[in-house]
Amino acid sequence: MKNFFIVFFCVLVFNNLKAQEKNPPLIVGIVVQQMRYDAVARYASEMGTDGFLRIFNHGAVCQNACYDYMITEPSPGFATIYTGANPCSHGIIADSWYDRNSGKYVSATGDTKYYAVGSVSETGKVSPLKLSGTTIGDQLKLSNYKRSKVFSVSYNNYGAVLPSGRLSNGAYWFDEKSGSFISSSYYMKTLPSWVMEFNEQKHPEEYLEKGWHTLKTMGSYEASLPDNSIYENGINGQNIFPYSLLKLSDGPGYKVLKNTPFADELTKEFVLELIEKEDLGGDNFTDLLMINFSSPGYVSDLFGIRSVELEDTYLRLDNSIAQILQRLDQRLGTSNYIVFLTSDRGSSDTPSFLQDMGLEGQTIDVKHFMTLLNAYLRALYGDEKWVDKYYGRQIYLNHLAIERHKLSLKEVQDMASQFLLEIDGISNAVPSSVLLGGYTGGGIWKQAVNNFYRKRSGDIIINLEPHSIEVGEGIARSGFSNSAQNSAYNYDVHVPLAFYGRNIKNVKVNRRVSITDITPTLTSILQILPPDRTTGEAIHEVIYE
Repeated sequence: MKNFFIVFFCVLVFNNLKAQEKNPPLIVGIVVQQMRYDAVARYASEMGTDGFLRIFNHGAVCQNACYDYMITEPSPGFATIYTGANPCSHGIIADSWYDRNSGKYVSATGDTKYYAVGSVSETGKVSPLKLSGTTIGDQLKLSNYKRSKVFSVSYNNYGAVLPSGRLSNGAYWFDEKSGSFISSSYYMKTLPSWVMEFNEQKHPEEYLEKGWHTLKTMGSYEASLPDNSIYENGINGQNIFPYSLLKLSDGPGYKVLKNTPFADELTKEFVLELIEKEDLGGDNFTDLLMINFSSPGYVSDLFGIRSVELEDTYLRLDNSIAQILQRLDQRLGTSNYIVFLTSDRGSSDTPSFLQDMGLEGQTIDVKHFMTLLNAYLRALYGDEKWVDKYYGRQIYLNHLAIERHKLSLKEVQDMASQFLLEIDGISNAVPSSVLLGGYTGGGIWKQAVNNFYRKRSGDIIINLEPHSIEVGEGIARSGFSNSAQNSAYNYDVHVPLAFYGRNIKNVKVNRRVSITDITPTLTSILQILPPDRTTGEAIHEVIYE
């Protein structure tokens, strides 16, 4: 009997090693913030063949990949990509939300139980613990008793923390105050020596000193409006090249870098170092590296999607992606790994540009329509502050006042929603009473259902008219954005998605697929269980069986 168990154990070990041999040594997820579906096609003629085009021309491209929820912000995007679930399941409904219990706004990653490692920055007080359920990285580490290495890197903290899951080896992001890559005490007590050595090289200073000049001659940027376009806000009022970043820096620190392509170049340099120092793909267990490139999001907010600045940012990012792929070729063998590339959400044109083109676009004063709503509810139910908070397309009613007046919450929600539909600029207003009922239809209301998480969501989720930008109090993003976003429309939910490398076919998938399908596609390749809250399905057209 003893010999039987020895043989049985040896067979299990052998089969596990054989399965590992079939798997790629490394999977790399690349998320480009606020990348529109048409971005690669728009800039392709100016790009090289080793970056974006290598992935999109030689990989599997999903031409109709979409998010299936309403509030398209970065944090829900990252959570959805790496859990294979919608916000109604993973709980990250927005970048931030109003917490009724504390009476405060909370961020998707904020966690005061932890502190920064590598600086004293407040951006280190984060963890992935608000994310409900496991991620693909968690499942990968569970499958082989934590032998796989899982890392995430971003310029901003949420772009590193949410992809990382709970079991990752480390999440790193840039601290604009100290000019260093840091982490959180959730992951580690001290930075690895190689990270400290990287920080000592002072790359941020180099970028500030050289400034931002166009990569190519100005006449080469044919996909953009003129450099002096009137539709741009610019960096501290400047919207034409060249940019002296030292002069444009708003006080001490490195905040200005995020408004340039150099946030991504800095991220790329850190990624290349991490691949080497952590020996990713160097053993028999598949590793996972998750990279967030954030410059396109920040640049499009300041300059719009048709600016020379954004085109220059994409051309530089194309070079960065090419360098990462070349490094992987050298270490692991040409295409002997898997890369997928997608975005956390898309972006719209600047409303004033659309207006000048003869189309609709507008700015909406949030404070104005909240004042109107509160006045309407006062006329119906009495002199109270009926609207508690508005934040990020969600309206939180005053539940204490409703209970005090012995009113039906459902009735107040319904009356408020009906009134909001009469206000110019609001397209949909969906009360939580409907969402709690488990709406089974499609369209906008289904997207609202997929965004609704009872413990965190407001009483009413609103959707503005297309190409609308919020201004005033209660907007989810600080400052005025030059591009409309955070909606259920195609320009926000339809994003690029491509897979490239080992086990991946060179095909185009034309049917609609969900972003929730990314993770189950990868777990299908790896032959491991998908995360526990995954609702997506594997995109089998892209996989060699």
